[in-house]
Parts: sequence; structure tokens; C-alpha cells
Amino acid sequence: PATGAPKGRVRTDAAAVRFVEVVVNGPKSWSLAAALHPEIAAAYDGAQDRAAQQVIGWLAQHASTRVGPRGHQVQVPVQEIEAAVVRHYTSRAGDPHRHLHLQINARVFAEDTWRGLHTMGVRDSLGAINGIGHAAVICDPDFRAALAGRGFTLDTASGEIVELAGFVGPFSARAAQIARNVDRFEATWRLAHPGAEPGPRLRRSWDARAWAQDRPDKVVPKDGAELARRWVQELAGLGYHDPGLARIPAAAAQPVRVGGLDRDAAARDVLTRLGARRSGWNAADVRGQVEQLIAGSGITCGAPARLELAEDLTARALARCVPLLGRRGLPEHIRALTSAQVVDVEADLTARFIGRAAAPGRTLPGNVPASAHPGAHPGEGLAGAGLGWDGLDAGQRQVVAAMAADHRLLVIEGAAGAGKTTT
Repeated sequence: PATGAPKGRVRTDAAAVRFVEVVVNGPKSWSLAAALHPEIAAAYDGAQDRAAQQVIGWLAQHASTRVGPRGHQVQVPVQEIEAAVVRHYTSRAGDPHRHLHLQINARVFAEDTWRGLHTMGVRDSLGAINGIGHAAVICDPDFRAALAGRGFTLDTASGEIVELAGFVGPFSARAAQIARNVDRFEATWRLAHPGAEPGPRLRRSWDARAWAQDRPDKVVPKDGAELARRWVQELAGLGYHDPGLARIPAAAAQPVRVGGLDRDAAARDVLTRLGARRSGWNAADVRGQVEQLIAGSGITCGAPARLELAEDLTARALARCVPLLGRRGLPEHIRALTSAQVVDVEADLTARFIGRAAAPGRTLPGNVPASAHPGAHPGEGLAGAGLGWDGLDAGQRQVVAAMAADHRLLVIEGAAGAGKTTT
């Protein structure tokens, strides 16, 4: 800013990445409590600031850039990152929603010059980033003390304030809009498919469409204090009453102490949670699950103690991981870790496959082996399904040909994004 000199070769086209952004926020009931009581608002804002600092600190340790000619690049850690924080008090629809936009400059300093941030590495680290942001706030002693001082209690499972959770719905205009969109999509689908029931994949597609459709324009309040007074009046109109001041604020929440957590058991639990969702992960995924576990444990402590706990649990969980790839020096964001439990499940499946393939087989009705049609093109029939043989790459064509053959058992596997579903 002082000299106006660009930080290295800065792209100026429309597709250039200026920064990567993550959001530090919390359940809507936290924002309602902040609207009701100024001391909770101050404590919540302070907790979010401290959470942003912790996220930036983690990124400073784990962000990377790439050095070298195209095709021969290597990942190197960054020496310096820059971040900006923008505070918002409302959602786009004007509902109470205190949150921070944390923006990391896409230009980072490494190897004695300014370079481009490896944005994919940041994207693959969102588990840790989001986990740190949430756990840092929910464990913050000042924030928890402010809530307890007003008689509020936290549901450790959901993170919601128990006394305000029932009032969240009327203050979620965007959520109501999304629900209406989903209801409309479902009604249209049921008219076209009488007697049928939508599956989970279809419902996920409706949810994605509902979020993307009719995103409201930002509501710019003329007076923030007037807007906050309106929220308080709406809460009163909905029948809300303050729970009353706690007699012993410091003890009202009955926080769990850091030393009371069984760390080895927690590390095992983290790997079980990861293995229930996927078969491979990276260190950031582990840290994200660790932060979720801490957030749901009821622990209240300052940043140094929480960070020590999170890093120790992450190290314990990583020590129990099994590498999927044998070579050293893999970029940190590559999901090349698994667990012994996942490996055991895979071995069990493999044994079952072998046993099934060796068992006497039979041709099921409608399954005609490709050998029954000598000379048939492996891609015949794809056009009728709206697909095209020419749209598949060599590996996908090989899979289709194998599927059309007379194998008793065929197992198809590949990395995420390899084209299995398309095939």
C-alpha cells in the first residue's frame, strides 16, 4: 500500500482469485441473545475476534504455495499471509446474524518473493478451519460467562441456546424461503410421479436448487439500533421472557474441565467418526473432527488450553492413522490417511467378493452376456439413455465393456471425480 508496487505477477482478469473467504459464525440463537443483552453482544464479538485470530494462526502454519515450472512444481510453506476481517450483524434478509467474513489474500510471501496461494489446499482444509472457528467461540470463557450470567444454557449437542432455540424459526427468513422452494419442487415432482416416493439423492438436489434460487438482495438497515429494538419487540410478541439472572454466573454453566477428558478415547472416537463418513482423509479433516468433539464436550477454557488440547488430540489421532500412499513428501492437503478399522472393513469386503466370485453363478433375468451378441458395439444402448460412447474416455470405455461382458462379479473403483457415476 505504501509504494503501490504489485505483489509479484498479479493477474487482472475476471477469473483471477483475489482472496479466499471463510465465515466465522454460530447458531442463530446466539445472535438473538446478543440482540437482547449488550454484554452478551460484546462477549460474542470478542469471542469471534479471537476465533478469527486462531483460524488465521492455523492457516499461517499450514497454507502453502507452489514453486517451480508447470508440471514440476513442489509445495512449499508460506512465510507470510495477510488477512482482513469484515463484521456483519445481519443476514442478507435482515435477520439477526452476527458473523465475520475472514478473507485471506491470495498473494502470499514464500521463498523470498510474493506468490499465489494454493487455494485448493485451503479448500481441502475447510474441516479444520470451520471446526476451529466454531469451537473457539463455544469454548470461550467470556462468552460462556456472559450467557450464564443472564441465565442462558447451551445445548452441547446442537450448540443452540436452550431458552431461545424455539424462537429461531420466525427470525430465519432465508430458511423459510428455502423450505418453501423445496416444498414447491416436491409438489411438482409428485404430480409427475403419482404413487412414487423421492429418494435421498433427489431430495439433496432439491435442497441445492432451493439454496441457489431467489437469493434475496441484501437489506441495508438505516439504523442498526432501531433494527435491534425491532428484534427485541418481535421476541416479546412471540412470548419470549428472560430466564432471569443466574445467582452464581461462574458456576451456572458447570463447564467441563480440560483435564477431565480421556484423550486416548477421544482420539479413537475421532477416527471412528471419520471412518463412518469416508475412507480417506487428511490432517485437516482430523483437526476438524477434533474441534467438533471439543465443541460438543462442554469444555470451557481459554485459547491456549483449547489449542493445546486440540493439537494433542490431533497428534494422537494421526499417530493411529494408516497411510494410503507409501511415498514421503506428500502435500498436506492430500487425503492419504485412513484407519486400521477402515482397512479391516476393506479386507472383509474383498474376502466376501472373492468368495462370491468363486460360488456357482446364474444369469439373472434381463442380464444377457455380451458374448451372446458377437460383434456388438460395447456402447450400444448408451444413446437411448441420453449418453454417448464418444463422451467417455478410454478408462470409462474399458469399464463399460467390462460391464457388458459375462463376469460373475465386477468391482469398479476409482478416486473421487474419476467419472464412476458418469460411467
